[in-house]
Amino acid sequence: MLGEDYLEVVKALKNALEPFGLTVKVVGENGEALSFDEDKAVLRKALFVVVLKEPPTLQELKTSGWRIDDIAMLSVSLLYLLSRGGKASRKELLDILYSKFGKWRVNYVVERLIKLGYLEEEDENIVIGWRSKIEIDFNKILGIQTGSSL
Repeated sequence: MLGEDYLEVVKALKNALEPFGLTVKVVGENGEALSFDEDKAVLRKALFVVVLKEPPTLQELKTSGWRIDDIAMLSVSLLYLLSRGGKASRKELLDILYSKFGKWRVNYVVERLIKLGYLEEEDENIVIGWRSKIEIDFNKILGIQTGSSL
């Protein structure tokens, strides 16, 4: 336990990580993004996760071990799930992926994405995983501009 002033410790960590292109995200029990200004009772149950401050470039992803088709399958999966309210049957999602990618590769990548937490299984359904909720800006992936004035 970090003690009563744990938030100050986490904020200091966040400030120390900034020069390295990292930040600390606060995530609620249901995967929703929170701020450091939330009620202390809510923050006691929250997760504090270190993530990249800016999305990685395609080259950075490739050099970190991601294949371009893995990135594409994650993107297609997330877009499909987002269009279906965050959940779809495993069969539906696999059929979509099979139509675009090699069947042998799809099964391997989907299982890998589940193990990594980008996708999760709920009964016969696939849902958006905790890691996707933390690391991926869904507005950006959907092409939604936020904070812009007309």
